[in-house]
Amino acid sequence: MRAMRETGLDLSGWLSRVRQPIDPNAALPIVYDGNPDGPLYGDEIVFTGALNIHRREAAVFAAKAGCNVADGVTKSTTILVVGDQDVVKLAGHEKSRKHRKAEELIAKGQPIRILRESDYLRLIDTTN
Repeated sequence: MRAMRETGLDLSGWLSRVRQPIDPNAALPIVYDGNPDGPLYGDEIVFTGALNIHRREAAVFAAKAGCNVADGVTKSTTILVVGDQDVVKLAGHEKSRKHRKAEELIAKGQPIRILRESDYLRLIDTTN
């Protein structure tokens, strides 16, 4: 029960996570070049938090749509996808380090769109 309160995931969310296979490549940075023919070519996307789909799968979808996929938020980031946050990993913050960095850059005039996972999936669906 405590883990559910801390992560914000309900029982079905936890069951979905538990059923996901363990990926031995999960510790490797997820970085892809975007498809130059994709409708989102030129965008750079970064993922933060736990996604309902595998992060590598989300990254492949983004790369096929034209996005360069990066591991961290920088001045070249144009899209940040925010999944569920594990409050234990947030170290007392309400948002992830990547999310806070994106907001700092937005405040300085960088054009970064912050999307929830569901919004990202709709965006990718409309580009295919």
